[in-house]
Amino acid sequence: MFSYPTTFFDDPPQAGRAIDLWIPEHPTKSQALYFVHGGGWRMGHREQMHAIMYGFYQQGYPCVSVCYRLKDATIATQLEDVRLGLALADRKLSEKGFSGDWVVYGSSAGAHLALLAGLAAPGACGETVPESSPRIAGIIASSAPTHFEPWDNMFPEGWSCIERAVGIPYEDNPEIYKTLSPVTHATAQSPPLMFLLGECEHMFPNKHSMDLVERLSADGHSSRYFVYDQAEHGFFYALTRPAQKKAFQDVLTFLNELPVQAES
Repeated sequence: MFSYPTTFFDDPPQAGRAIDLWIPEHPTKSQALYFVHGGGWRMGHREQMHAIMYGFYQQGYPCVSVCYRLKDATIATQLEDVRLGLALADRKLSEKGFSGDWVVYGSSAGAHLALLAGLAAPGACGETVPESSPRIAGIIASSAPTHFEPWDNMFPEGWSCIERAVGIPYEDNPEIYKTLSPVTHATAQSPPLMFLLGECEHMFPNKHSMDLVERLSADGHSSRYFVYDQAEHGFFYALTRPAQKKAFQDVLTFLNELPVQAES
């Protein structure tokens, strides 16, 4: 029977901050995958990622999922937890002899945190930074909010989630919304990006992700997006439906095409 260890950030455990580590006995890949769950920055659990994690684990990828603080947490503290969990995961895999790159995957709010973790300089969003920051070689974002500034025809629930996560109304401090927008930090030097977009997305406009990819691509950056038929917000949580199976194969292709960076 498949089993996996859970490692808590704190002893005794506090606020549910933990990572699940799935490490193949003989990893066959040069990257490890780090999964960040969604849930509007106020809900969700690392086990939401287990179904797709298992698919990648079976392909030979070390996989890790993280729980971050939710109740009354700011995005800065959540990003701190995501960074801390990645550093902890890197140490655990290093103990097993793995020294490859990391690719971060997130869905919805988790995609936002994954993008900030991979695009923003450590500490740029007000988060405390761990002593070591593992290299992020790629970012995969499903149903991602790429910016936190108002847009036309906003879905009320989506914008309400953003304002609750930031903690203050946009009108009171527009600058912090800009700081917490992944587009602010994306440059031609950023890790390769892959956006998984559902045709029926209603929370965060697909066009935002498409526009970011087009801007970066114009600068020669390796980024891309895929739109999946009849797929809804946050659709990539299992491997049963056609859109999910197609996304899985597309992610495998993206991973296979990532350059393997030499150790410094």
